[in-house]
Order: sequence, then structure tokens, then C-alpha cells
Amino acid sequence: MINPKDAIRYTNVLSKRVYFHYTEIDSILKQFLHEVIQQKARIKGPLFYSITNVPMDEMVHAELFMPIKEDSIVTMEDYYFHSYYNVEDMLSICLFDHFEQKTEIAYHMLLDYIEHNGLNQITPFYHVISGDEIFQYVFIKVGVSS
Repeated sequence: MINPKDAIRYTNVLSKRVYFHYTEIDSILKQFLHEVIQQKARIKGPLFYSITNVPMDEMVHAELFMPIKEDSIVTMEDYYFHSYYNVEDMLSICLFDHFEQKTEIAYHMLLDYIEHNGLNQITPFYHVISGDEIFQYVFIKVGVSS
């Protein structure tokens, strides 16, 4: 089911742009979390990321984000600090299992919704990782305008 009234709103967010083969996503996310902790940041979460290209060649351009508790921080090279990260007017869908297979389906559902409702996609797709070690889920979100 698509939520037509969603947003992303977080304070004190560290981010980093990355380029990798799609099969490396788990190691890239673990490395990102390790580097956030190396910067003496206390994780507030959730981890989220945006895919900024269509990975036709299996290579992904992405930006990784992690909300932290600190109001300011000295960042490592290639990191950015956002005092506020906000994207309004988003559609979202939640995935509970088989994330790799269902992500493509979720993209198609969101794009079909955009087309059928006369909307325009104005952001890349975001993946917001939620849950705990027992039950994980992912929100796929995209910003739209009329």
C-alpha cells in the first residue's frame, strides 16, 4: 500500500556520497556505520540512503545518511554535516522481507502511482532502514510535485 503523505525529517545528519557495485551494499553500509562511529558520533538513526542513478551497469551512485545526537561535529574527508535534512511531499511503500527482489516492484508501484496521478518525480528514491535484529523493514520513498 502506498502512503501518499510522507516525508523525511531529521536533525543533525552525517552523509557521504559513494559509488559501488550493487552486490557490495552490505559492506558499504557497514563501512559507513563504522566511519560514523570513528568520528565520535552517537547514532540516533535510522540509516537511510538515496540512489541517485539508474544502475543499468550494476554500479550505484548513492548518498548515505545517518542522524546523530551531536549538534555539530568535525567530519572526516568526504563527509557532510546537515543540521537539518528535510524532504516533504513524498510517496512511500514499506517492504518487510525479500528486500532485493521487492525493491524493483516497489519502484514500479511508486512510478505507476506517480504517472496515474499526474505527479512529477522530483527526488531520487530513498531507502529508510528500520526495525531491529529480529524484524527489519525498509521504507522506499520518493519526492513528488503536482
